[in-house]
Amino acid sequence: MKIILILLVPALLMCNFACFTPGAKDNESGSSSGNTRQTDTTKPVKTDSIKTNTTLNKYTDLNKDAFALHYDAIVIDTHNDILMPVFLEGADLNRNNPGTQSDLVKWKKGGLDVQMFSIYVPERYKSNHFSYVMKLIDKLEENQAEHPETFALCKNSEELQAALNSGKFCGLMGAEGGNMIEGSMENLETLYSRGVRYLGLTWNTSNAIAVSARDETERGKKGGLTDFGRDVVKRMNELGMMIDVSHLGETAFWEVAELSNAPIIASHSNTYSLCPHYRNLTDEQIKAIAKSGGYIGINFFYKFIDPNGNPGNIKSVQSKYRNGSSQFNDDDLVKFNEERYEYIQNNLSSSGTSIDMLIDHIDHIKNLVGVDYIGLGSDFDGSITTVNELYDATCYPIITKKLVERGYTEEDIRKILGGNFMRVFKQVCN
Repeated sequence: MKIILILLVPALLMCNFACFTPGAKDNESGSSSGNTRQTDTTKPVKTDSIKTNTTLNKYTDLNKDAFALHYDAIVIDTHNDILMPVFLEGADLNRNNPGTQSDLVKWKKGGLDVQMFSIYVPERYKSNHFSYVMKLIDKLEENQAEHPETFALCKNSEELQAALNSGKFCGLMGAEGGNMIEGSMENLETLYSRGVRYLGLTWNTSNAIAVSARDETERGKKGGLTDFGRDVVKRMNELGMMIDVSHLGETAFWEVAELSNAPIIASHSNTYSLCPHYRNLTDEQIKAIAKSGGYIGINFFYKFIDPNGNPGNIKSVQSKYRNGSSQFNDDDLVKFNEERYEYIQNNLSSSGTSIDMLIDHIDHIKNLVGVDYIGLGSDFDGSITTVNELYDATCYPIITKKLVERGYTEEDIRKILGGNFMRVFKQVCN
């Protein structure tokens, strides 16, 4: 009945989730003080149409309707570490936490529909990694049980589309760091059975699967995939589990590209040509991912965007933007974003790292291989400092506005916001 009503309304109108853990992840504190006003998480953000990944030419004036397009599109983020502050420090996924960059309130205000939660073991844990990640998955399943009307964990594209159609916020799971399977193929299969749909073969440290990018680049460690790692890649292909090469050493990357018969993803990486950091992808790697039919989620961490970025300067600009934006009423999210964007444009700073540099990374990939392989992989709450304008998860619409200003079409933007990942997810995980 709900779907019938959703379908009828347009016809009638046509007749009308900063980590609090020091030293975790990329060792860069990125906690943001958000607006602490509690917001009703059940307030509908986008109820005008059933969510699909179909590309449309719905808007005739994108300059005017950029924010309307954003809230109409499926928006997916393929990497977020909110589970660390939730699990370790008692943050609440369903409330507006003042110390996190993301949560359900911020996601809905920012127009996000689907969050891929990073299943990650903090460095403080030296053993029992598999047991720890089982508890993280338990936490997400408990959240679904407690909020069945608003939150859905999904394992395939059919479940995802059904949840989007019903207006629920959707959760997917991706594991970061193959150390968590503890050298056991059975543990990998258990992760899959519990709903984990990608595995980042390494984090910054190497493991029984492969050598990491950091170890290979900064520590001179030799090697790529291990024999066990090659078996893991093959088994992931058999299971229907995406292989995530973010954090993976380049030698291992090329072995994965040779071995895998499925699209390869980099859930949260940028371009080495614009920012020569070991976590970023060379042009040849980007071409290989595109050749596989894969996906690259653009990371919001300034270190992967701006070689000369200064976190202190960025945080100062973000504080100004956040405080200035708090004056605008958010009952109408399109109007709120128009007013916020005008405020930011009128108060541009030459300090920090601008979102325009992030869009440069998107442009670079588009110019290199086309628009069909680009998405968003924020890395919010992964102990990162994001670029000036993306101070928390309410700010996704600014990306859409910037893409419009760069001349991207509606179809391009829908692909980048979510369509490209939906394609790979359906192809690999169904």
